[in-house]
Amino acid sequence: LGWTGASIPEAQGGAGLSFVEEAIVFEELGRALYSGPYFASVALATNALLCSGDEAACGDLLPGIAAGTTIATLALADGTANRDGDGWVLEGSHRFLPNGHIADLFLVTARTDAGLSLFAVESADPGVKARALESLDLTRKLAAVTLAGAKARLVGEDGGATEIVQSTLDRARVALAAEEAGGAARCLEMSVEYAKQREQFGRPIGSFQAIAHRCVEMLQRVEFAGAASRYAASCLAADTSEFPVAVRVAAAYCGSAYRWVATENIQVHGGIGFTWEHDAHLHYRRSWASETLLENTDQHYLAIADRLGL
Repeated sequence: LGWTGASIPEAQGGAGLSFVEEAIVFEELGRALYSGPYFASVALATNALLCSGDEAACGDLLPGIAAGTTIATLALADGTANRDGDGWVLEGSHRFLPNGHIADLFLVTARTDAGLSLFAVESADPGVKARALESLDLTRKLAAVTLAGAKARLVGEDGGATEIVQSTLDRARVALAAEEAGGAARCLEMSVEYAKQREQFGRPIGSFQAIAHRCVEMLQRVEFAGAASRYAASCLAADTSEFPVAVRVAAAYCGSAYRWVATENIQVHGGIGFTWEHDAHLHYRRSWASETLLENTDQHYLAIADRLGL
């Protein structure tokens, strides 16, 4: 369907859409608990390349991502990079990379004499070793990657990765917030559907005040999460001055809202909600993992205060 290239410019094989359209995709993937590498390739790696401003790297690497033939991810760590002729050689270890064990391409940060820089490394390089990690979220696999003399390509300017990383993570937070809003909406749907079907004392449990009030509270958080994530996406698409604060508001609210709604979803389902066979625990795991994937709620609040000059 070409969704991996939704926001990639047409010149690099994408559809050239804005982040508003892409956020809709992320919301639906969050609703479905999609377990593929879409977030890693699109929210992280693609945005890292686009934010780098390196037209040559974008021209070489983005078409494969847009076509879905290249799985890419982002590795943020303080490894080291040294020149090797016309190229670079990287050393270092990186943990908790989304889908790193199946990635074809890594966008890696490492320190050079000029400062923090961004590099592209192919997983086929003999100096790259990746392994899957056991993680809380069963639907989004994480990996550890070790680079030992891995050959790399500089992306962007030498020493210019700090701003690239900040911009990339802000964009990725919008995508993650959309995922969380979609996941929370699905938890509400599951709860309402079950509350209509499950009967106790001869009547649906949804008719009891304790369950009805719980579902209303879930609806309130779902609506606010959707509004926050969509507003952040629209600010990003329009490149407004409100985006730096809007993205952190969305990240803080959507993460906590998804976790709360996923917890209440288990309570509404009662005994079946605690079983391994039911999807409720998958949303619960995803919500906890997502809330801390790109910094936690307290860090988002601190960032909001900093960006407002408080």
